[in-house]
Amino acid sequence: MLQNKSTINSFRLFFLVYIVSIITFSILLLLPISHKQKLGILDAIFISTSALSGSGMSTIDILGEFTWTGKIILAVEMQAGGIGILVLISYLFMMMGKRLTMGNMLLVSRDQNQGNFKLIRSLSLSVLVISLLVEGIGCLLMYNDIHQMIQSTKEAIFVTIFHSISSFTGNGFDLFGTGFISFQHDSQFLLVTAALIFIGGLGYPTIVEYLFYFNKRKSLFSRINLKMHSSLLVIGAVLFLALEYNHGFSHISWIDKLSNAIFFSASSRSAGFVSVDLSQMTMASLLVLMVLMYIGGASSSPSGGIRLTTFAVLLAKMKAIIKSEEDTVIGKKAISEEAVNNSILIAIGFMTLIVVSTIFLALTQTESLEIILLEVVSAVTTTGISLGLTSHLTVLSKIVLIILMLVGRIGIFTLIYFVFNFEKTKSRYLKEDLPVG
Repeated sequence: MLQNKSTINSFRLFFLVYIVSIITFSILLLLPISHKQKLGILDAIFISTSALSGSGMSTIDILGEFTWTGKIILAVEMQAGGIGILVLISYLFMMMGKRLTMGNMLLVSRDQNQGNFKLIRSLSLSVLVISLLVEGIGCLLMYNDIHQMIQSTKEAIFVTIFHSISSFTGNGFDLFGTGFISFQHDSQFLLVTAALIFIGGLGYPTIVEYLFYFNKRKSLFSRINLKMHSSLLVIGAVLFLALEYNHGFSHISWIDKLSNAIFFSASSRSAGFVSVDLSQMTMASLLVLMVLMYIGGASSSPSGGIRLTTFAVLLAKMKAIIKSEEDTVIGKKAISEEAVNNSILIAIGFMTLIVVSTIFLALTQTESLEIILLEVVSAVTTTGISLGLTSHLTVLSKIVLIILMLVGRIGIFTLIYFVFNFEKTKSRYLKEDLPVG
């Protein structure tokens, strides 16, 4: 895990860039032209962090409290968070005629969680184009459904663009008032939204490989992302369909049950949209939901969680231990010990944050444990699904969730290197076989 000084400095600069960006957008949201009634500073920071991290959690009613200016600022911040602040900065460098230095590419690699420097330059050129193209197609496919709900053409166009951005970047903010419950009988709309969430959750490096290098053998990274992403979508849909067929989905037709299950499976690992009343769902479904949130999407996507490659490495390591094999193997490739150790650290780090934060919120909130746990998992995995707790958070709880959302976006390593100053020890110790389990 320990890196050289330049890499550690890039982690710290990466952290500071996101802090400055959150504060900047918070100030914009606090402007009188952005909101209708008084907006608290902490609420502005909370919403700004939520938009940039891709969480979509809000302590206020976005539809009712923000003006059109505020909603536009929010849409811009969602797009910036989805694309990556440092990728946008790299665009500015190139527009000014400056080349991307190794330092610039190192920062972009942190932003995209991508270690392959060969892809960084092409990523910087492709990310914005891919985003606008996919979101544009999404707008065309969803406009009629939204226009049927919103009569004003101008308003319907803006809401469609806003929703397309929110879906592709896995954000979870919506301007429908009743959320997606009003669309639970609209299979086309739900499936188009699910497709946007799914593509966004693949991550830009994987999308670039499959779009521009389709004749070449794909990297192990991209193959793992596509396989795990698709598998979890199917597994999640099957589980939600089976668990909620006679519960949360009982009032809708079988075709709507299927489309809602697929939609909910896609949304649960990234966007946080819900098309059914969560309070009507079984505890088993909520547990499945939190597990999917914990896993999340691809490493270089706006999705949160421990990420797909981390989960794949953990599964491969478990298999290797069970079979008493020395190497951790995925796709006939031995995974490096550093990648295995990092995966373990990420998984334990997320679990520790969830447990500690849940204990803290349980001391400051009066709601039941499952409501608090879902809120914490939702924040740290930047998913945004809630059982209604977000609008009733105490000041201290808001601060905790802001920290969790930020960590969920920038990653465990960035937090560790920003807070701590580790030095690699040269000491060597005798080995001891310690019984465990």
